[in-house]
Amino acid sequence: METPMQTSNLITQDPRRRPASRDERYLALVWRRFKRNRLALVSLGFIALLLVLALFAPFFSPQDPAARNSNDIYLPPQGIHFFGDDGFSLRPFVHPFEISFDPETFEASYVKDSSQKIYLRFFAEGWDYRLFGLNFSTHLVAAEPGYAVYFLGTDGLGRDNFSRILHGMGVTLLMAGLITSICVVVGCLVGIASGYFGGRFDLWTQRLVELMLAFPELPLYLAVIAILPKTVSPQTTFVLFVLLLGSLKWAQLAREVRGKALVLREMDYVKSAIAVGASDGRIIVHHILPNVLSHVIVVATAMIPTFILTESFLSFLGVGIQPPMISLGLLLNAARDYQVLGSYPWLLSPVLFILVAVLAFNAAGDGLRDAVDPYSNR
Repeated sequence: METPMQTSNLITQDPRRRPASRDERYLALVWRRFKRNRLALVSLGFIALLLVLALFAPFFSPQDPAARNSNDIYLPPQGIHFFGDDGFSLRPFVHPFEISFDPETFEASYVKDSSQKIYLRFFAEGWDYRLFGLNFSTHLVAAEPGYAVYFLGTDGLGRDNFSRILHGMGVTLLMAGLITSICVVVGCLVGIASGYFGGRFDLWTQRLVELMLAFPELPLYLAVIAILPKTVSPQTTFVLFVLLLGSLKWAQLAREVRGKALVLREMDYVKSAIAVGASDGRIIVHHILPNVLSHVIVVATAMIPTFILTESFLSFLGVGIQPPMISLGLLLNAARDYQVLGSYPWLLSPVLFILVAVLAFNAAGDGLRDAVDPYSNR
């Protein structure tokens, strides 16, 4: 018969019977409640899919996004088919287009040639690209040698819209992620320090926060872009875009975090830590920061779609990302002309990816907001 001491030793030695830590229990409760929200769970899957497509964009791109083809200007999207004139085919294929010109307006029109089939190949060799510092030429989907496939049509220079959207989505998500990271780091540091230390430091810090909140960031950004020399590189414009928006958008989060820090510094466990001589840094890192982190994560998920829309809006106006870099907003810039949009509506296809990204992050953020407090409805 086992003694109580032996039973205690067995529980300690067996990891399956070891009690979960407080953080593990909390994360398990958050995840269990998050899974109950079907919409948030599906949105999380869409976010993961968008990130995979953006991260491995060259692999999923059937064409080089920078390659121009004068014979395929404004080519309509090519649909994937399994049925043809001769019946069902196990291999998916697309139909090529034949160009015809209106004898009066000389406007080009494309007619699908149903008699020809261009079969698709999977994990086939195509254009060369670099990924993570390595050279590759394998693509998920490619057309037969000597042919090209355009799932979302082409633009005015004969470039593949689908490949350009995948690459542009990576730039847009990277920019939104970098700006959000700057806002989270600066907002947390300023907000926690302001709420914890209080006094004159809090007074002057809040005046700075109010100045940032009242500052008109759009006119400032337009002014900075206007004074930049034309020879500046697109990478410099990208970095400037990130730093400028990141330096102006942290104030609201800092104000929210300060309010929580003011409450937390009056809690008994914080006063106990002060009484036993714990340093300010230890109290902030171990007692205040973990208790505001859930709110910060929720706010960050709401910031990302906001910055996606901001980038798309500014690039659509032509003052954001500059060629040869690609972003979703820059792709929409090609559809500004009403005549072009009416004749070639597939140029609006980047809007679909923007909507999916924004809705997915918003839905996931709502689900995460409801899940971070698992004890609210117990």
